[in-house]
Amino acid sequence: MMNEKFARIFPAMVTPMNEDGSFNYETAKKHTKWMYDNGITGLGVLMASGEYQSMSLEEHKEYVNVMVPYAKSLGASVIVGASRERVEDACELMNNAYKAGADAAMVLPSFYYHQSQREIIDHYTYLNNHSGLDIMVYNNPNVTSGITKETMAELYKLPHVKIVKDASMEIDIMTDFIFEAEKHEDVGVLCGCDYLLYQAYATGAIGWISMTANLLPKLSAEFHNAMIVEKDYLKGLELYKKLYPVVNMTERFPKPTQAVKYLLEKFYGFEEGICRRPRRSLDDEEKALITEWSNLAELAKTND
Repeated sequence: MMNEKFARIFPAMVTPMNEDGSFNYETAKKHTKWMYDNGITGLGVLMASGEYQSMSLEEHKEYVNVMVPYAKSLGASVIVGASRERVEDACELMNNAYKAGADAAMVLPSFYYHQSQREIIDHYTYLNNHSGLDIMVYNNPNVTSGITKETMAELYKLPHVKIVKDASMEIDIMTDFIFEAEKHEDVGVLCGCDYLLYQAYATGAIGWISMTANLLPKLSAEFHNAMIVEKDYLKGLELYKKLYPVVNMTERFPKPTQAVKYLLEKFYGFEEGICRRPRRSLDDEEKALITEWSNLAELAKTND
């Protein structure tokens, strides 16, 4: 049975910041409301594109305590990024998100130190046992230890593990996770690689953690509806082809957070502001490249 709370698109929302690095809540709320009004009923707060890595624990809690209640007031389901090297810190952020009203936390295995599969199970078991918040297991072997299908089968048994985000960039790995999830009630997989979007949904993914939906919420929502609600895979394929310039850019351009912020300002007028160090602003050549690559000058009209 599909878990309706998580069978959605969750934009991995960029975090608007003022020139001094403080949070621009006015723009964050405007962007959230715009996406919701265009059919996006999920929100990913402080995921990688939200620059959580460049925030202190206290800053993370502050932003979550403002943005989660706001998104929930609109009717959105909310997943908060809570990855940290120390599992105790991840749990602290999870518990704050739980109190703020979040529906789940997205958590990586510990990074830098490459955990064994046994240690990965221990990591998520600790989170499961020390927080009341549901967990989205995040598989991203590009930044930390990859999770095997055998380990994922064990993680699905934890009561709070309800969803998986796979960003392995390998459709066979995502497929293994999807087929194993189907053996368990109320568990599902969300696509974590934008350019494998169609393949993931066609295989059985229930939703999408999306950078693209920051920029094309209406078109993204139409794709999700075609694949999940209407089961019209030909319609979904045509929508995927329209989305492809942006999904391709967000995964392959090496500075996706800066790209999304720039394009939101250029085509929609959102005052996204700076990125924190170590991220630096795009130069003129990069701006021209992503403008052409994404075809957003044309695609932005789909949200008019």
